[in-house]
Amino acid sequence: MLSLVLTALLSQTPDAGVDDDARNLTVITGSRTERKAADSVVATEVITRAQIEQLAVRDLVQLMQQQPGVELVYTNRGVGLRLQGLDPQYVLILVDGQRISGRSGAFTDISRFSLREIERVEIVKGPAAALYGADAIGGVINLITRNPQKAFEAALRGSFGTLMEGDLRGYVGSKLGDFELRAGGGYRTRNPYDWDPSNVAQNGAGIRRLDGDVEAAWVPTDKFRLWVRTGYVFTDLNAIDQNDTNAVFDRFQRTEQFDVWAGGRGTVGDTTVTVRGHFGLFRDQFLVDQRASTALDSYTQNRTRLWEGSAQVDHRLGRHTLTGGVDVLSELLLSDRLNPGFVQRARIGVFVQDEWVLADHGPRVAIVPGFRFDGDTQFGGAPSPRLAVKVDPSPAVTLRASWGLGFRPPTFEELYLQFSNPGIGYVVAGNPQLKPEHSGSVNVGVDWRPPLEGWVVSVSAWHTSMTDLINVSANGVPNPDDPVKFTYANVANAYTQGVEGSVRAKFSKGTYLELGYTGLDAKDLTRGRQLEGRSAHKVNAQVVSKYRPVGLEGVLRATWYSPRPFYSGSGLGFANVLGYGDEHTIWAPGYFDLEATLTYTRDLWRSFGFKLFVTGYNLLNSGDANFNPRPPRGVLGGMQLEI
Repeated sequence: MLSLVLTALLSQTPDAGVDDDARNLTVITGSRTERKAADSVVATEVITRAQIEQLAVRDLVQLMQQQPGVELVYTNRGVGLRLQGLDPQYVLILVDGQRISGRSGAFTDISRFSLREIERVEIVKGPAAALYGADAIGGVINLITRNPQKAFEAALRGSFGTLMEGDLRGYVGSKLGDFELRAGGGYRTRNPYDWDPSNVAQNGAGIRRLDGDVEAAWVPTDKFRLWVRTGYVFTDLNAIDQNDTNAVFDRFQRTEQFDVWAGGRGTVGDTTVTVRGHFGLFRDQFLVDQRASTALDSYTQNRTRLWEGSAQVDHRLGRHTLTGGVDVLSELLLSDRLNPGFVQRARIGVFVQDEWVLADHGPRVAIVPGFRFDGDTQFGGAPSPRLAVKVDPSPAVTLRASWGLGFRPPTFEELYLQFSNPGIGYVVAGNPQLKPEHSGSVNVGVDWRPPLEGWVVSVSAWHTSMTDLINVSANGVPNPDDPVKFTYANVANAYTQGVEGSVRAKFSKGTYLELGYTGLDAKDLTRGRQLEGRSAHKVNAQVVSKYRPVGLEGVLRATWYSPRPFYSGSGLGFANVLGYGDEHTIWAPGYFDLEATLTYTRDLWRSFGFKLFVTGYNLLNSGDANFNPRPPRGVLGGMQLEI
């Protein structure tokens, strides 16, 4: 039925555009300063608010599920994402350019972001440590929040679907004179799911999440802004585990995240000064409760406190835009699994960058050298240089290239935590002797805009080498009677390299097609094998059509992943937990991911809008209990009211 609707839409001639030229969008992540996307020396992908609404997505996971060049990683402690073949711990997640408190394991769980108040999502692939420091080896995902534009604006969205999934969220904002105020909140719930009905264990946890935030700003002129924002996220995850002796365990995880941000930005002449501060609290409680017994019960509580501050100066001087600043960070972890009970570290980073436009008549050439040095109380110092170049030989062609070094210090979990899961039969022990991982990366790309309105062809390639890679080693196979011990060590060198290509074709003012391909070669040089869990090939396709006379809009997204290798004896990987034996390679089958959304929009009265939507996700029911524990086929339907 949906395919017939999309066919009908494609045969029509819409009367209004579906989006603007992406080159005119404002971006900030690639340079830490506002630029038009067309002028950004570092390639920055943007997902706009209009596209977020268009896809009717409920959270960042669903938005990124079929994004070209992105691969999601599902675990029992959340969902992370890979960029350019690098695992979630190498991808830095920011909100308005600042870190958020709390990690689930070694990475930030992106399922906690509801997108309720996100104006756009910016994606920078490749090394970004020269500006952002640690953890930005694979790239940066920056969530930019929206600012109120009217005296009163509000939105209410509700949806319900498979797995008894319910989602309710609201937003209200006001811009009165020099003051802006916005607030929002949401509640989401979903039952657990299971790919293997032969036992009581569940592959996907049930979710109960409550979140809210408030922001106030004083904006007397377009060159001066002061703001303060606070937010809170409460999440409960629950599932059932079963071990080889058929003992059954109820697993509960509760996380609470509280953040306060404050800052100001002012411009005088050609100089802009930005000062920001952030305080975050994160509490993670993990309970394993054995049914009909207390012998293997386990409870862990971890609390993280994060202090962060930054000061940045941007100054225009002829053909140069100079950027310099300092970032400071202090992190404290308190846990009943630590001795003496807490650990703390501090880091200071100093960065400088020069965006130099060598020529802006004829072929435009810009070069951006940058350098950052981070000093850490645990691992010492780490330099992070970067050089980026952009050339526009003609209005239709843009060439970009960048080189950079990066680093990732070990997390507190990798250094110190003692974690056990008696249900499956393993213990994870930190290693305080770990060293930081280091990387060197090269990225090149070309964008071509043929003489057809709305058409863009992009091709890029990259190579990232990694040294002192932190791997997990084990002294056996998980066993409830004799738990295996996993620990961390700097034992590997590795690389990821590949190519990425995309075509965006606009057929009319409301209909376009996007095609994408990612080819990946990711290898562990120490072991002489491909890195675990990566697909060598990924193909994306998306069709969007909007027909205003009847208020209908359809989106069809499809992704194909090639088979992925997993290895026994590789730590906490799926193959090892399943006990397939030493050094056995298991090839997880390739799969298709298909998603479709149909939206009906109508303006009821003046600025009062009404929207109905239905989304079918994972329509081909791709997934399994061992290698691809993603949510099974489902449908969500809902309604949105907006003023």
